[in-house]
Amino acid sequence: MKSLFKILTFILVAIALCGQAFPIAEQLDQNPHLRWKIQADQKQITISKKNNKVRIQTLDPEFFLKFSEAVTKFPRAEKYHQNLDFQQPQSLGAPYILEVSLKDSSVELFNFYKQDRKEYVLDFWVNQDVVKTKKASVSPRATPVKIAKRNLSKKKMAKKSPPKVVKRKKQESAGAFKVIDPMQVEAKRNQGFRDFRYGAAFVWDYEALIPPLRDDLDLSKKAPDYLYEVPDMKYLDDKKQAHMQLSINFYRKQEWGLMTRSIELYQKKYGNTDLYRSTNDFMKAVALIRNMIKEKLKPEYKSRVDEAGEIVSPPEFSQRGIVAAAKNILAGIVDNSKNYQMKIASLRYLIQDSRNQSDHIKALDYAKKLYVEASEKYDDDNIILSSQVILNSLAYLKQTPKIKEFLGNKVVRRVLPAQVGSAYIDYINLSQDKTQEVIKNFKRDEASYSKPIHPAIIFNVAEAYFRTAQYEKAIKYFDSFIEQYSFFTQSSHARLRLAQSFDLLDKKASVVLRLYEDAINKSTDMGIRYEAKVRYVGLRVARKIDLKQADTERVVFLEADLAEKKHLKGKLKKLLWLTRLRTYISQQKYQDALTYLSTLPIDTLQAVDQRTFLADGAEIVLGLIKQSYMNEEYAKAVKIWETYKEKYEKEVTRNPYTNFIVSDSFLKIGLLNSFNRSLKYLEELNAENTRRFPIWVTAHKNIKVQDYLVELKLNKLLKEKNYQGLLTFLDQIKAKQNVNDKFYRGIALYHLKNYAKSVSSFEDILVSPNLNNILSPRQNQLMLSAYLESLYEAAKPAKFRKNVVAISTDLRNNNKPNLNKLLMRADYLFMESLFSESKVDYKRLDTATSRFLKENKNSPYQDRVNYLRGVSLVNTESTGEGKKILKEIIDSKDAPEYLKGLAKTELSTIELKNKTL
Repeated sequence: MKSLFKILTFILVAIALCGQAFPIAEQLDQNPHLRWKIQADQKQITISKKNNKVRIQTLDPEFFLKFSEAVTKFPRAEKYHQNLDFQQPQSLGAPYILEVSLKDSSVELFNFYKQDRKEYVLDFWVNQDVVKTKKASVSPRATPVKIAKRNLSKKKMAKKSPPKVVKRKKQESAGAFKVIDPMQVEAKRNQGFRDFRYGAAFVWDYEALIPPLRDDLDLSKKAPDYLYEVPDMKYLDDKKQAHMQLSINFYRKQEWGLMTRSIELYQKKYGNTDLYRSTNDFMKAVALIRNMIKEKLKPEYKSRVDEAGEIVSPPEFSQRGIVAAAKNILAGIVDNSKNYQMKIASLRYLIQDSRNQSDHIKALDYAKKLYVEASEKYDDDNIILSSQVILNSLAYLKQTPKIKEFLGNKVVRRVLPAQVGSAYIDYINLSQDKTQEVIKNFKRDEASYSKPIHPAIIFNVAEAYFRTAQYEKAIKYFDSFIEQYSFFTQSSHARLRLAQSFDLLDKKASVVLRLYEDAINKSTDMGIRYEAKVRYVGLRVARKIDLKQADTERVVFLEADLAEKKHLKGKLKKLLWLTRLRTYISQQKYQDALTYLSTLPIDTLQAVDQRTFLADGAEIVLGLIKQSYMNEEYAKAVKIWETYKEKYEKEVTRNPYTNFIVSDSFLKIGLLNSFNRSLKYLEELNAENTRRFPIWVTAHKNIKVQDYLVELKLNKLLKEKNYQGLLTFLDQIKAKQNVNDKFYRGIALYHLKNYAKSVSSFEDILVSPNLNNILSPRQNQLMLSAYLESLYEAAKPAKFRKNVVAISTDLRNNNKPNLNKLLMRADYLFMESLFSESKVDYKRLDTATSRFLKENKNSPYQDRVNYLRGVSLVNTESTGEGKKILKEIIDSKDAPEYLKGLAKTELSTIELKNKTL
């Protein structure tokens, strides 16, 4: 508080001495984020964030003075900021510092520099994922039991009964045991769509709509004579006028050759400087233009559509020189004629021609002349026309200061429709990113606007609402623009903005997709149509979690046709790169994604965009490492990590899960030095410097850093086969909530031959696994193998068979090659259990052995199962076939000697029974 008081005192004194200080920073509450805008040269300040503090530093004391004054006037943003600390330099050459203490770790900063406006933009926003994580980490309070109201005396208090604890019955049903496939659990845990950040995430401002101006003339059909009719001569007794009337008569009959000959004779006889020069020039210009219009189209030629989807007009058969000559003549009339109506007609034609050619400089020049001429004659109609052309041309030429100046003209304010003036003011404000001014003016004047409201006013206020994240209001006015002005090209922009607004509001995906489809199908702007396609794919493919074939087929939308390729540049190309990359990631085609990413010119992008691609790259590398890890290709996982960690992982916020599986991979392949180094690296991570976005690859162990460290230490003890030490460590650790205590305890107990307790631990996992800490495929197999062996040793045969049947069924349904050995072992133990009974069910044993031998051709248990089958056949009235199998075992060179002995004993028993009989 003392440092803040000192700096405020310093500011107030400086203001008193130097006069008024102009604010160079502003704060905008653009829900769902808070924005600071700082006017400064790019090298004038530095911005950095560490933990929960943002530091803004500068060496310019004058700038810091003005900046501090502006910041102290900001409304307190308690949702984002905890404290502001202004620090003066402690030594010569040290910087001035503003240190912003953020509310907590959920507040993040996104900042970038706008070169065209020379301003820094700092966006403070709350990461909802962190907020949810914090809420989830808080121990939930017991739900109070509601007690029915009773008429009790005040002295007596109702006793709250303690909440009932329902004890789970162990082994309620053997069918409840499931063989957990980690990838299937992840798929069930994630449903629906990822948020907007994971799709076509780049969003940019659309240009403000210049108030549209209708065409004054259709030059394909009309010439200047449409605006000015050449009058007849009054005194035909005068030889000059009589000759002029002859030319006029030819002109009216459109006998252009005779008219031209007559004018030439007149000029030879009377010269070219008299009163009628302008009339002759006007008729010659009209003749040239009329002749051009007549010959412009050949009857047999029709318009066609080229391969790019654009209309190809018929060729122009008139020479361009003829057009230029006609326009030069009209320009001469404007400069020399004293006939007001003729000059106005010429100017209006020249203005329209310049607008058709998009030559806004010439249009502006001619419009100024029209404005001067009309003002002198108090011709309001032409003042209005010229004013609108001047404003329109200045807008296209980005001359916003001159637009303001022209709108301040009293004559313009008098004759120009009120909505047109408001439309240009809104255009100026929006083009200068003064969105709040646009919104404020609209709110003030909306009630006074006559319907329909000017299209530029509606579009620009809708865009202003969109830029300030007021999407509900943006939807209202974009929808109104589409309804009233669907014939405008900008209706394409409005349709896409409508879809984006629904998307950003997290509306139902089917509705948003339909709006994107609407933008694709109804857009006349090819650039907007292609952007809509890319954003559609971003939602349908990149953001959808459970992809179907119909979804992935939509990736073809990213292939631009010839007409769309003309617009594929700048921001749209960058959006395409990001979206295509993310379609690979969402389909888990990590190798294709990495190959594509390596072809992109990331180094040419701005730092904030580079970070986006690098963060995706880090997740791609994680995807490749996880695939290798889950397939038990630990050496491959380590190799990928060592190859790409410098390029991607170290450039973005680190991910504990990546470091966990890499560390475990080092341990699995016995690289203990690398394991210890990786373990130390993981210990340095904390909640402040771990990656929360993007998270493309779902962690099968989504736990805290400390829990990862515990699991790695447990795995090391398991690797060392220190089972007693493993149990001791499990009893010592406190964080048992997210650590697979039951798994490690069950494995240790199994190896220590405490089979009953081992079974109990494993059954806890089988019935209710921890979805935040799923077993890897290797751990899963290890658990099931130990469980089967423990159950076989500890449980009664009937109970064992009940459980093993359920497990065998699930193993068959999974149909994974890496589970075949486990299935084989389960089936074998089942048969041994049957055979161990005092009263053997030989029919069931016969069925089991027959199935086993069909499914397992080269089983290590084959000889033993053949023996069991032979015994079962002998005891199920198939004595001959059974004796044959037993004799084959005796004659086999590979059969163990103990089996041969058992087979001989069985055959001897059969012979003795037969002799007795």
